[in-house]
Amino acid sequence: MPPFQHLAILLMLLPWMPTPAATPVGKPIRIAEDIDTGDRFMGIQLLGSLSLQGDPALAELSGLAWDEDEQTLLAISDQGRILHLAPVFQTGRLGQVNLLAWYPLKDNHGKPLRGSWRDAEGLTLENSNNGIQGDSRLIISFERHHRIERYLPDGTWQEPIALPHILNQPGFQPKNNRSLEAVTRHPQLGIITGPEYPPEGESHYLASVTGHVWRFHPKEADGALVDLEALPNGDLLLLERAYTSLFAPWVISLTRIRAADLAASNTPPTELIVRLDSSKGWLVQNMEGLTRHQGKRFFMVSDDGNKPWAQTQLVYFSIVAE
Repeated sequence: MPPFQHLAILLMLLPWMPTPAATPVGKPIRIAEDIDTGDRFMGIQLLGSLSLQGDPALAELSGLAWDEDEQTLLAISDQGRILHLAPVFQTGRLGQVNLLAWYPLKDNHGKPLRGSWRDAEGLTLENSNNGIQGDSRLIISFERHHRIERYLPDGTWQEPIALPHILNQPGFQPKNNRSLEAVTRHPQLGIITGPEYPPEGESHYLASVTGHVWRFHPKEADGALVDLEALPNGDLLLLERAYTSLFAPWVISLTRIRAADLAASNTPPTELIVRLDSSKGWLVQNMEGLTRHQGKRFFMVSDDGNKPWAQTQLVYFSIVAE
């Protein structure tokens, strides 16, 4: 093969190649005008905030998951990528993040997902805390071509996962870019997902692949469900976002449904843990991803929409509310 053809193939492969070495990509930022790292606000304590920058793969992050066995923070993007990140802590606070590698999500033929097929939104893990390295599996929910699928950490497709029954019913079938933003794996109830917005005339809902359906009311009138996180005790955390226009504030709410209420009611109450309002000094942007790290500590990430004026914000915090 002529040398120029070797070069052409290499250039074609570069966008799909993993990062060769750990690269620091975090720049410390303030996430609020009057609240610093270490301060408490409502039901949380801030433990560090970074803007992730320096690599195109850091754009449009929409889902997070912590792999305890690998000590790695995984992130997925609207551009169909899976990123491996290594957070760096200083006296229990987030000081830096290293980008270890990124891979394209592939289809069942081993080719990178293209176009609207690559719009990955929700992420949760299997086998990530069993003391065995190398057996973690990713469960990813997608928008537009609505589906939930299982992947390997290097982006290799494994198999589809059946959607909750309600999503196959007339009127509830996902049809647009405002669905299946969130997915989590509950210790007793299995995989749970929910649309960003419900069908017109319907209330917000969560649904499990085992057939459970729960209705809930967002904390804001125009609130959207953007992520879910099931806790080891069976509680469910909901990340909600409200944003209507360039002239409206970002309002990010973190709420909780208690395990006992999930078991007892199809319309469980949600408890507000924290409300972050950009019109009241908070500098948060489009938060879309949430995952538990260890204990009561969590990561949250924003989707910058691949806009030059926006940030990919990674926030580390603990829940102090009981």
